[in-house]
Amino acid sequence: MTSPVLSIAMPTRNRPELLERALRSLVTAMEAVAGQVEITVSDGSDTDAAGRVVERLLSGWPGGHRYVRNRPALPIIENMNRAAELATGEWVQMLCDDDLMLPGSGQPMIDALGRAAAGEQVMVFGGHVVDADGAERRDQTFDDEQYLTPREALRRLLRNSSFVREPMVVVRRAALREAGMFAPEVGDAADTDMWVKLFSRHGARCLPVATCAYTIHEAAATTGMWNPRTIAVLGTVFDRAVASGVVPEREVRRWEADFLHQFILAGAYRRLRLRRRTEAREVLRLLQTPEVRALGPSPRWLPVRLAFATAAAVPLWAT
Repeated sequence: MTSPVLSIAMPTRNRPELLERALRSLVTAMEAVAGQVEITVSDGSDTDAAGRVVERLLSGWPGGHRYVRNRPALPIIENMNRAAELATGEWVQMLCDDDLMLPGSGQPMIDALGRAAAGEQVMVFGGHVVDADGAERRDQTFDDEQYLTPREALRRLLRNSSFVREPMVVVRRAALREAGMFAPEVGDAADTDMWVKLFSRHGARCLPVATCAYTIHEAAATTGMWNPRTIAVLGTVFDRAVASGVVPEREVRRWEADFLHQFILAGAYRRLRLRRRTEAREVLRLLQTPEVRALGPSPRWLPVRLAFATAAAVPLWAT
C-alpha cells in the first residue's frame, strides 16, 4: 500500500466508550477517502477494552491502522506524541478520544491537502465546539480561505485563546517532527506551544470548512487547567514566541494580556453556567497572580471581567 495522505493520531486511556464514539465518527467521516487515511491509536488503558474497540471497528479499515498499548501507561502528552510517532502519512491530525469528526468531512480535507503548495506546512480547518451530548455551542468556521503569514498567524493565535482547537489543525509530519513534537514540560499548554512553534515558522492556511467537533465536558483532560501552574507555563509559551523573533516583545506581551484574561474568564464562565459560583471565584482570583498583574489590564476584556466579578459576587479589588 502507498503511504496515506493523512494520519489521524488518537491518544486514549480508560475511556473505551468515548474512543468508540470518536472512531465511529471518524470511520463515517472518512468513508469516501478511507484508502488515503491511516488511523493510529496509542492506548494507556488499564484493561484491553480500548484494544477490543479498535479491533472491532478498524480491522478492515482500507487505509490501515496502527495500535499500541503502552506498558507502563504514558502521561497524556507523551501519549499524544506516541500516537503521532506511529503515523506514516504525509499529514498528521491529532484527534483526542473525546472529540469527533463531522460527517462528510473526509473528502474536502483530502482535497485541500492535495492542493497545498509544497512549502505550506500547516492547515487549520473549521470546527464546532460541542457539549457532552453533542449539542453545538459554537461554530468556529472561517468565512473564507486565507493564508496567514507567520506574524499574522501568531497574532491570531496569541490574542485569542480560542482561535484554534487541537483537532482543527493538520500539519505535515515532517514539520511536526522538526518542531520536536509536543513538549511535556508545558503540560496542558502543549498544544498552544506547538502552534506557536509551527505558526512562527510556517504561518498557516485557514480553510472555510468545518471538519471536527471539540468536546467540552467535565471528564475532559483540560477541565483542570485553571490553576496557577497553567498561568506560569503559558508564560513560558509566550517567552518562546518572543524568542522566535517574528514579532517585537512589546507587542507579544500585549497579546499575552488579552490571551490570559480571555483564558481565565472562559474558565469562570464554564463554572458560572453551572452555577458554581465558589469555583468561579477561585478561577477569577487567577487574575491576581503576579504573572497576570505584571502584564497590566486588558481593555478588550475589562467589561466581561467586571460582569463576571458581579455574577460571582467577587469584590472588584479581588479580580
